[in-house]
Amino acid sequence: MVHSVNSHLVRFGIITDIHFSADSEPAAAMATAAELRACMACWKRNHVDFLLQLGDLIKGSETHKHEEFRQISSILKPFPGAIRHVIGNHCLALPRQELMEAFGLQTSFYTFSAKEFRFIVLDGMDLSVLRKPETEEERQILACFHAYPDMHDYCGAVGTRQKAWLQRELEKADHAGEKVIIICHFPLLPETTDQKHGLLWNHHEIAGLVSSSPAVMACISGHYHYGGYALHNSIHFVVLPAFVNRSEHPRFTCGTVELQRERMVVRNQLDEKLYDLPFSRSSLT
Repeated sequence: MVHSVNSHLVRFGIITDIHFSADSEPAAAMATAAELRACMACWKRNHVDFLLQLGDLIKGSETHKHEEFRQISSILKPFPGAIRHVIGNHCLALPRQELMEAFGLQTSFYTFSAKEFRFIVLDGMDLSVLRKPETEEERQILACFHAYPDMHDYCGAVGTRQKAWLQRELEKADHAGEKVIIICHFPLLPETTDQKHGLLWNHHEIAGLVSSSPAVMACISGHYHYGGYALHNSIHFVVLPAFVNRSEHPRFTCGTVELQRERMVVRNQLDEKLYDLPFSRSSLT
């Protein structure tokens, strides 16, 4: 089923946590590649404007990480439009600069616009055990992690410079009358994940900053493999299920997101409606 082109302003493909593995059995690797190509067919059928890849593109095996990236890149290469990449924790099995160059990114956090919407893409691994803190605030965040290891060393935080950038981008979007969609690999709310997977280390602060902006309509994340949803301060916080766990939740392997002036609709690979979320923020007035 192809939806009316007049019913939306922006339609994009979406997938998260592929965890592509190059050390699996050949039959399993072929099945994974076939299902990813089925996702490509879904996005083509729905005439998406671009593809949003929410992070953890590869498994990150120490011995196969480069081959994993080579194979998944070749599968996604035929996609006819832009692919917007988000850095996930597994992605950083590859050197950060090498990964960013492969993704075509000048910076790991960035923004882009589509029609009336501004997308703000965060780097949740900006501050992590993989990077040295640059400010006193960042040193305190890292010290907090060491004091509370249940925060998980595979998660991370938005750093000081990125946080200031986020504040400026939200202000610009508000002044321009744009509706904002926040994108982050990690969930920002505890109720949209579990203890095993964890969430952004400084989620309270970043969720508070996001919630303070009347321009923000929704936040879309991955990382928690079984998906979640919460409405917080009239903002929709959607965590999409992982491709790698598709056998456990076959209702979502990949999907499309339609942004309309007054709502966001998320559909799965079968074009079934997963979420129909009305916008109710003040920037609509």
